[in-house]
This record gives sequence, structure tokens and C-alpha cells, in this order.
Amino acid sequence: MTELDHPPPMLRLRVPEDVGEIRNLMVRVYPPPHGPEAIWSAENLRRHLAAFPEGQMVVEAGEHLVGTATTQRVSLAAALAPHTWSGITGHGSLSTHDPAGEALYGVNIAVDPAWQGRGIGRLLYEARIDLARRLGCRAFVAGARIPGYHRHAAEMSPEAYVDAVAAGRIFDPTLSKQLLVGFQVRGVLRNYAHDVETMGHAALIVMDL
Repeated sequence: MTELDHPPPMLRLRVPEDVGEIRNLMVRVYPPPHGPEAIWSAENLRRHLAAFPEGQMVVEAGEHLVGTATTQRVSLAAALAPHTWSGITGHGSLSTHDPAGEALYGVNIAVDPAWQGRGIGRLLYEARIDLARRLGCRAFVAGARIPGYHRHAAEMSPEAYVDAVAAGRIFDPTLSKQLLVGFQVRGVLRNYAHDVETMGHAALIVMDL
């Protein structure tokens, strides 16, 4: 099948039958040196649907999933305060989901490497921004991975790196794209999550709605 033969990607809400393919997708997105903790467990994927079904999205192309995104609602104060990924997401279970939370929180987004650069991530972001507005949330907040940081960690702090990316002096494979979507950097979340590429740190990104 040539690239022109690929069916157009379609965004939809996640269903229980997607669990196995989502896990396979995440294996492709997070190969070693990422550890097995980077792959959602089937149990957690089912918990996400129980906690906040409208916040769990996938993109499919033909018979295959090529993207997935997980979100929850939290208080705006919690989203903007220093936090870790594990703490704010209940170790990835979404047990901390607050149905009245003023912030939509981006827990995870994953795009098949074979489909990266083809608008899948933007499709998932735009859908979640639309969801946040429909729910009346005041902001869309996330801890943005900074996978390019490990190449610069010897000569600059994560704060200096994030500032350089925000100013356009350094291109980061994740954060730079999120800034193009319309997010703004509000700080750095140190020791956010174990990640060899980010050295454990993330940028706190916010889109006011």
C-alpha cells in the first residue's frame, strides 16, 4: 500500500475493544530505553474509560490505531502548582479525576512513529481543546516532555533549556510543536516523571480558554 492509498485518519472516542491495540501502539512509541512503565496497562486503560470516557480519544486509519490521547479534569490550582505526573494522575489511573475541575489536564498523547509529522498529534490536540471549551474549563494544562534536553543537560538547566525552546533558539521534538498549537510555558516541573530523554523534567504548558 502506498502512502496515497492510506485511508484518511479518523478521530473517535476510545472504546474497551481498543485496549490491546493501544498497548501495541505505545510499545511502538516508547521503545527502549523507555521502560515498561511507559506502556499503559490494560487495567489502567479500563480505569480511564470508567473515570472520564469523553476524555479518552484515539485516531484510526483503516483497521489500525495511529494515535491516542488521555485526559482528565483537575482543579486549576492543582494543575498550576508544582506536581509530578504520578501525583496528579493517580499513578496513571485517573483516580484523581475531578468532574468539576476547571482545568483539562493532558495526561498522555502518543502517535505511531510511522504517522508522525502527518497531523495526528494536532488532530488530538484540537479535539481536546474543543472538549475543554465545551466542558467550560478555564484552561488546558499539561506537563510537556522535553526529549531534546538530554543533549543539552551538561551545559544548561532544564529552566534554561525550556526558555531557549520557547524563544525559538532550540528546537525540541515535543515542546516546540506544542507551542505551535498555542500553549504557553508557565515554568518547569522538576522530577516530573522518570524519563531518560528529559532527565525526569517537563515544561508546565498552559492554554487559557
